[in-house]
Amino acid sequence: MAEPAGVSTEIERWFLQRGVPHFIDRSHSSVLDTWTRAIPLLVPAYVLLGLNALDLDASAQRNLAVGGVTLLVLVGTWVVSNLVRGRSLLARPTDIGWPEVSLFLVGPALASVVFGQWRDAGETIGYGAVLLALIWLWSSYGLGALLRWAFARGRSQLTGLGSLVARALPLLLLFNMFLFINAEVWQMAADIEALAYGLVLAIIFLLGVAFTMSRIPGVVRSMNEFASWDEIGALADGTPGAACAYAADGEPNAALRLRQRLNIGLIVLLGQGLQVLLVVVALVAFFLVFGFLAISPETTAAWTAHTDLDPWFTVRLAGREHAFTTELAAVSTFLGVFSGMYFNVVLATDATYQAEFADDVRPEIRQALAVRRIYQRLLPETH
Repeated sequence: MAEPAGVSTEIERWFLQRGVPHFIDRSHSSVLDTWTRAIPLLVPAYVLLGLNALDLDASAQRNLAVGGVTLLVLVGTWVVSNLVRGRSLLARPTDIGWPEVSLFLVGPALASVVFGQWRDAGETIGYGAVLLALIWLWSSYGLGALLRWAFARGRSQLTGLGSLVARALPLLLLFNMFLFINAEVWQMAADIEALAYGLVLAIIFLLGVAFTMSRIPGVVRSMNEFASWDEIGALADGTPGAACAYAADGEPNAALRLRQRLNIGLIVLLGQGLQVLLVVVALVAFFLVFGFLAISPETTAAWTAHTDLDPWFTVRLAGREHAFTTELAAVSTFLGVFSGMYFNVVLATDATYQAEFADDVRPEIRQALAVRRIYQRLLPETH
């Protein structure tokens, strides 16, 4: 099948905009190249790593020399790379390979080597390796596009926050209200050290993530099943794939690769995570307001055995003092996060909640999977 001019490239860019770069199958595509897309991150990271050789106790001239060496190596690497690949010397690279990536590790450390700072040179290489891993993860999985998608979806979901909270609050408040007025919970949340408190919240959060991740493979498989090419064509309407004249024959379904399943899993996780986050924020706010109005400073002191409460602020209403304390914030946050994990379980297992909330991102994922099948038919190597 002949490839329509420019259609596959348009589909590739469409994949990137929707945070599914691993749907792109052609490794030679400049749109796909992870490191080339990461240039806006690589250049400032390179400069910052080179400045690790700066010494605040040294003279300004010496530090200026460090900056000069760093920039000189960067420009030299850029020019030599373009020269070897037959491009204009100062053109933006369109194909970054392992030679350039290796120079990213070594280049920033050269300034430290020149000035005899061998320990700084080793640290710079180590920092560079960590940064490369993070940049690869960010660029390879399109996390920037995913976050933009999440921000846009978060704004749209704010309009439906009322119905979401109205459904979630009765169940969750019944589950947690007795905990909120329990002295042992206040003692635990008030006396635990900050580091241990953070670790407890992190464990609860990770348990919720692990539960969601365990269900993703089945969800992805169900969304990647199409009855016919006519269904695929209907789903692709309004996308670059709709412009392709593909033959409506052959198997409409194709298995996803591991990276593609992970890519879809991130979208499912992020979509459900946004819903849970909105509920957690609403619950924490409710507990803060309820506790501020209903739990007096004397009750807080009695439950926590803290005689030296240091409220953030106090308000006197109808002759009674109401205090917003650190203890109240700790208990409200703990119960809010715990409720979020519980809601995540309900969201994933209850049929009513699934129909209302869990399928929120299904149409977008189904559309991306349909466009992927059309895209695969455009590539000669997939025929």
